[in-house]
Amino acid sequence: MAKVKDHLKSAEEFYALGTKEYEEGHRKGDLTRMREGCEKIFHAYVEATAALVQKQGFPEPDSHGEHWEILDKMGRRRLIEIGDSAFLYLHQYGYYGGKMRPEVEKTMKDVKEAIDQVRKEIAHSA
Repeated sequence: MAKVKDHLKSAEEFYALGTKEYEEGHRKGDLTRMREGCEKIFHAYVEATAALVQKQGFPEPDSHGEHWEILDKMGRRRLIEIGDSAFLYLHQYGYYGGKMRPEVEKTMKDVKEAIDQVRKEIAHSA
């Protein structure tokens, strides 16, 4: 099982790499790179929220559904909303469907917001 700080570090690395891949793909018209970037950014969200879940003493979730349930128990409505958008626009439409909907770039920014929020909360409770 990864530690809280490892999840957060992974989140930041996935976000940086995913953003770079998405932007490079967008510039070059390379849909595959854009898709890979979307998936990495979605995974950044999963890693960031896994850090928060673990920091709050919950076990690591085994599925996306369980992940959402724990965040709900924690009362984390905004993080759930970001996760729902990330799952739909980055993971499903972007990565699996290869469809770059207008919501993709806003969702990418929202994932960054989630990572920053989790980083602050973990630092504050350390």
